[in-house]
Amino acid sequence: MERKKTALSKFFDIMDGLENVVLAILVIGMVVTIILQIVGRVSGHPLPWTEETSRYLFLWMMFVALASGFNKAESSRVVLLLQVGPKWLKKFSEILYAVIVTGFFVFMIVWGIEVVKQQVMMNEMGTALMIPMWIIGICQPVAGVLGIIGVLQSFLEYHGKVAIGDKETEKAKALEQG
Repeated sequence: MERKKTALSKFFDIMDGLENVVLAILVIGMVVTIILQIVGRVSGHPLPWTEETSRYLFLWMMFVALASGFNKAESSRVVLLLQVGPKWLKKFSEILYAVIVTGFFVFMIVWGIEVVKQQVMMNEMGTALMIPMWIIGICQPVAGVLGIIGVLQSFLEYHGKVAIGDKETEKAKALEQG
């Protein structure tokens, strides 16, 4: 499905690019850290900070990647219930999808902020790295914000990609395009 340009397209392009750069940095950081961990163990001089670092980089990577999957409606979706459900549900599937996913991301933001507040209040620190844990915990509300932006992008620019229709309607559309 082709992208529909909107007034927010430049903003979405910037956010997509930013997510991609952050993800690339996180993956490279993980690879380098894990290689250092392997070399340290093999050489008999393990580096204690590598395990914690790889774990934190992985958490950030997973949360940013989760949000990024919604930019072009590429996230997985449950279609079985919509296929066997009533027709009115199929007609509203895209709106239902956007509302439920946005609700999930709002939940992530609200509870993520609560966790970060607790981490700040308790002055929680990483064991090996001795960094404030809120730096790690903030990945959850950040991913929630990125996810909402992604849902908005998929709804505005890829409208119809998440909609679920009848099998007959989908076959007819495929034949028209093919």
